[in-house]
Amino acid sequence: MFSIESQQQSLKAIRDSTQSLLNCKANLIQNIESLDHKEKILDEIVSERQRLTKEKRMLFEMIQSVQRDIEAITEAERSLGKERDELKKSVDRIRNLDYDPLHDKVNELRSRIGLEKLPHVQQELEAQMARALEKRRENWQQASPSPSQPITSSPSTNRSRRRR
Repeated sequence: MFSIESQQQSLKAIRDSTQSLLNCKANLIQNIESLDHKEKILDEIVSERQRLTKEKRMLFEMIQSVQRDIEAITEAERSLGKERDELKKSVDRIRNLDYDPLHDKVNELRSRIGLEKLPHVQQELEAQMARALEKRRENWQQASPSPSQPITSSPSTNRSRRRR
């Protein structure tokens, strides 16, 4: 059989190997936990990058949409400005070449037979503008409560106060 000395050496070898196995196992577990932690962080980072990329894409699309809107408004502004300028020229031409001479002629004819002169179109436009401004002022006053008007509470508020 085995001698005691050889058994002791065997036991020592087993103990040393077992200790090495335990150390290796502890190191392996620590590395596995570290790997799991790193994978979790990596997954979070990848997820965050994807979220930020999606947000960036949405913001870029919004900026492109705003840019298209700006371009459309700029085109509309240019077009309306051109139309306005053409209408101004037309108004001036009609006023100077047609209306004013005809208005003067009609007023001269009316004066000859004793009739009152007709008001100039500018006077009518100013009267229209004054009426529109007055109506706007009235609407504004009706829409906003004046300081002299007491603020009334609703009936349900009064009932809840009475119950207390």
